[in-house]
Amino acid sequence: MSDDFLDSVPEIQRFADVADPRLYTDVPASWHVVLTDVRGSTKAIEEGRYRDVNALGVASIVALRNATPDLELPYVFGGDGATLLVPDTRRAVCEAALRGVRRLAETAFALELRVGLVPIAELRSAGHTVQAARFRTSPHVRLAMLRGTGIAQAERWVKDATLGSRYAIDPNGPDEASFEGFECRWQPVPSRRGHIVSLIVLALDRDEHERAQSYRHTIETLEGALEDDAGHPVSLAGLRLRTLFGDYSVEARIRSGKSAGPEYQAAHAHARKKAQIGRALVAFGKSAGGFDGRAYPRELIENTDFRKFDEALRMVLDLSEEQLCVLEEELERARAEGHLVYGLHRAPSALITCYLRSYSGDHVHFVDGSNGGYALAARQLKAQLAARAA
Repeated sequence: MSDDFLDSVPEIQRFADVADPRLYTDVPASWHVVLTDVRGSTKAIEEGRYRDVNALGVASIVALRNATPDLELPYVFGGDGATLLVPDTRRAVCEAALRGVRRLAETAFALELRVGLVPIAELRSAGHTVQAARFRTSPHVRLAMLRGTGIAQAERWVKDATLGSRYAIDPNGPDEASFEGFECRWQPVPSRRGHIVSLIVLALDRDEHERAQSYRHTIETLEGALEDDAGHPVSLAGLRLRTLFGDYSVEARIRSGKSAGPEYQAAHAHARKKAQIGRALVAFGKSAGGFDGRAYPRELIENTDFRKFDEALRMVLDLSEEQLCVLEEELERARAEGHLVYGLHRAPSALITCYLRSYSGDHVHFVDGSNGGYALAARQLKAQLAARAA
């Protein structure tokens, strides 16, 4: 059955191989590409609302995974939205969940979430491919990697002023979404080296093997400049749960669907209480209620999606000034030669947003740079593309 096709997809062993087309499998034609993004995200970020934008991107993933608990859905978090793949057999429950996320964005955040669903069969008919692979980040988590021109084409169709309505989710119908497992309780993680860098690289070579080589060269340049932790933006020393008087408003709005009132207050109090219990368990290395204060922070670091691929390379890295200079010099050289375009955003800290099915192993953590992260890196990348077209 095509619903579980991801179970038979081989795992990529080295991250430097994530763009190798030989390691990917075609996604069945009966599946769909789901795209979500916050309209006006740049303006919201300029108003200091990046945590809100970030949370809605993660909420899209949480809602669809909760709607299909028996399936391993491929997904990629993009900062102000997400890309997911869903089978046609689950279209109804996924559309209901997506309506729920869209309603949440409006009622609890006063933001508009654009949601589109594009059949892979249509993309294939137009000459585009969508393929998937898996990269194991830890013994507990495998992240999907996506490739093929179909991802970018789906985004163009969804955002097109004329075609967009064809792929938009029908506003009429059930809007039932569960955000169980969404948590946002960690303080921003400060850079240890100087810069938290959100990076997006898009290779432009015509031949897919040449594009793969461009990505591989970028990754190997980074690996040569980095230390053993591959530039991981999260460290044990930097992990701190929010304090008693910290801001739990984002989680409270996601979990309650409200921005005020009794349900919001109850969700806020619950998040604060759980965070204080977690702080104590981590501080003393104790366990309670399924939470292991010694093991969980280490698992969190292992289960973080700080690097991924969806026909563009996306990474959040902790870099020194020297390492950043090496990276920028290489990127500029490759851009000048016409091999790629890129977007890069610097921040003093990283943001962590969590999705947990269990405190023991089955949890994944979405990371981005503070103050704009991937969303502002994407703006720079689009400016470089526009400059090439001019």
